[in-house]
Amino acid sequence: MNLDLSNLKEPGSSKRIQEKVQIPAFELHSQKIETPYPFDLDLYIINTDDSFVFTGQLAGVLSLNCSRCLEKFEHEIQVEVEEELFKNELENLERINLTGILQENILLNLPIKSLCSNDCKGLCTICGQNLNENKCDCEREMIDPRLAILKDFYKKADQER
Repeated sequence: MNLDLSNLKEPGSSKRIQEKVQIPAFELHSQKIETPYPFDLDLYIINTDDSFVFTGQLAGVLSLNCSRCLEKFEHEIQVEVEEELFKNELENLERINLTGILQENILLNLPIKSLCSNDCKGLCTICGQNLNENKCDCEREMIDPRLAILKDFYKKADQER
């Protein structure tokens, strides 16, 4: 998203932007984060002596993969945007690209572990079956062969009494 700030020449001048913006898909730890729908952007820009201050909200829907079952799901996100761009770091006031700033704000507000639902059962660690869809017949109780003799320890103690 390109933004023109050339009309905010005087310190103290401000501008408000309310529009739908399309944010391109991006990656986090080799997981693609898709943005299937436009985001609602409500941004207030103030010109200070040395910088432009951006405050507002960004709201939309992300398409993520569940950390447990690996299925795609849609996650609603609402981000508070608070950024400051210093004038001496800007090359052209007529064309400021906010896409990177908006993507960074989205990344900072992503959940640490993205889950399709709080009660997601995940995948079977043996056969890989999605346990939300079907149960599997895998034997879950894996006993270390070195400790297998202890399995019946209490049963033998009860029989000796």
